[in-house]
Amino acid sequence: MLVGFLPFGIHYFHLYMAIDSAALWGGYVKGVEVSILDLIVLTLYFSTPNVKQPLPFRFVMAFYFLMVLLSAFQAWQPESSLFYPWQLARMFLVYATVTKGCADPRVTPAIMRGMAAGLMMETAFAIWQRFGMGMTQTGGTEGHQNLLGVMSHLVILPFFALLLAGRRGPLPVVVTVAGAFVIVSTASRGTIGLASFGVATIFVLSAARKWTSLKGRVLLIGVVAMAILVPAVTSSFQERFAKVPIYENGYDERAAYLKAAGMMLADHPLGIGANHFAVIGNIEHYYEKAGVDTYASGLAGNVHNFYYLTAAETGYQGLIALLLLLVRPLIVAFRCGWRNVGDYRGDLLIGLGVALLAVYFHSWLEWSLATFSAEYLLAIAIGLVAGNAQQLGYWSVRPLSAVRPLRNNNLGPVISSAKSITADLAKPETRSKY
Repeated sequence: MLVGFLPFGIHYFHLYMAIDSAALWGGYVKGVEVSILDLIVLTLYFSTPNVKQPLPFRFVMAFYFLMVLLSAFQAWQPESSLFYPWQLARMFLVYATVTKGCADPRVTPAIMRGMAAGLMMETAFAIWQRFGMGMTQTGGTEGHQNLLGVMSHLVILPFFALLLAGRRGPLPVVVTVAGAFVIVSTASRGTIGLASFGVATIFVLSAARKWTSLKGRVLLIGVVAMAILVPAVTSSFQERFAKVPIYENGYDERAAYLKAAGMMLADHPLGIGANHFAVIGNIEHYYEKAGVDTYASGLAGNVHNFYYLTAAETGYQGLIALLLLLVRPLIVAFRCGWRNVGDYRGDLLIGLGVALLAVYFHSWLEWSLATFSAEYLLAIAIGLVAGNAQQLGYWSVRPLSAVRPLRNNNLGPVISSAKSITADLAKPETRSKY
């Protein structure tokens, strides 16, 4: 349960340290960091029974890790570039531990309860920030509304899928309702739009798999909820944009960072080195050339697009490796989930698949997946996909009945021998001999 909960509290409560600290480094990873969650999953990994099945997605993960590691050879400060591969190694450990643990049927519900507890904590923080502190855009414990939005997809959408599946208990309903408040309180267009897309997609897929009266009631309640939420969302947007500073030159922060990333990639097709975007943007004057307003956006800002960030830092080969890594669990989640109608794990996989898709779309607008908070939750979600797909037999060996039989002409000698032995056994003297 702690594995599902801690990604929401590690940063805020500072439950991590750096073996080699670089607090003043301009990148998004500030050293060789270790968190309490790393120690917990390390203990769990070596204390749980071994699983006979090989770890899924290991090749695409190793490929991406290698591409990020090799980018250090292009980096201005190779040691600082290696901070990010170290962070990835921690995430792979979380993924491997969750996948291995799912062999025990108690583990998946426990992790989901932990994720629900984390979202409940974010809801409490969002209520206080919105009504107690008067914040227009709440970031919960994550400090930024977009990061909270990305992480919330990975909790709300799987629980909504379990709600439609008729999973017993209060958590699916509570998480869905609380998640709606968290989403609206962020006042983030991307978060609200992609959460709505995710909910609608899960409902359509679930209804296509099997229609129930429960889904009809959920649809009716959803229509009423939309009538209530739309005015609240509109009010949040109006309040948000009323407080946004107006720049006389029509400055577009996202476009300026994208231009800087494109210039970096054109000059360095093999990448500038992981964890180096903001540093190189400043010392090689890409921010200045692209028109990034460092006073408004900050000297340590990154391009608001995780894919452009990956391409600029690790090159085209790193971007290809990242896409392979993201697509593989997405395919498994949808294929395995669709095959297993009537099993709650199938519905959970559909929910996780749509959640991953929403996060991938959201990453076109944000670089949040480079932070350890979002990466922890992504690793857990992919681990739940891999572990539950294994338990549902997605990668199991085909049964003997599925193997194509031998041709009749190859069985000729065998059939002849069987007929000869049968004829001999039919003789009285042969039977008495045997």
